[in-house]
Amino acid sequence: MPAADVKVIFFDVFGTVVDWRSSLTRLLQEFGREEEIRADWPAFLAAWKAGYRPAMDAVISGARPYFNLDEMYLERMNQVLDEFGLERLSETQKRKILHLWLKIDPWPDAVEGLTRLAKKYVLVTLSNGSFAWLTAIAKHGRLPFDAILTAENAEVYKPHPRAYLTAIRLMGMEKTPERCMLTACHNYDLAAARSHGMKTAFLPRKEYGPDQEADQAPESDWDVVANELIGVAEAMGC
Repeated sequence: MPAADVKVIFFDVFGTVVDWRSSLTRLLQEFGREEEIRADWPAFLAAWKAGYRPAMDAVISGARPYFNLDEMYLERMNQVLDEFGLERLSETQKRKILHLWLKIDPWPDAVEGLTRLAKKYVLVTLSNGSFAWLTAIAKHGRLPFDAILTAENAEVYKPHPRAYLTAIRLMGMEKTPERCMLTACHNYDLAAARSHGMKTAFLPRKEYGPDQEADQAPESDWDVVANELIGVAEAMGC
């Protein structure tokens, strides 16, 4: 049981704490109705999101300098608009679509799980999102984080070591990284965190929809395995 030693719990956010896919599917459809624009919005979202990992990998490898998630998703949007008949969107409309990310909702168990954990632990984001985006998402979802840390602090994306080491350092835990825990729905994220001395908590999420097969089971002996954030709280004595 890791609870006795842990002081700071870091959280991956997109997928782990917030349900970006369902939220954005709904928000894009609402945008289409309001703007009287017809498009296959679920397919657009899938194509838009598909640029996420390749762009981050380019930064991690050094092939591109760091640029934040806001810039990344705007760049990717412009790459796929023609495919969906959206090439005539105005810059204002593009910004409206981009900023739908700020309105994504938490998973149903997230607020209760975080609230319970916050009574005993310091809760901090450790996300590839930008500082502005994570601040807005936390406020929108009433997520009780004590601090917002993101890839911008390290100017590189997870799973680059600097992303984790910067977060550990900024929370004053360099000498005791084992008192930090990362909670995530991605096994690769937890493997990287463990390599820097952090404890780990895994929960599966269907962030890509009901047919998702990846990351539906732990791929290592993570310190905590639960089905939702309430389960993580219970495992941590909250």
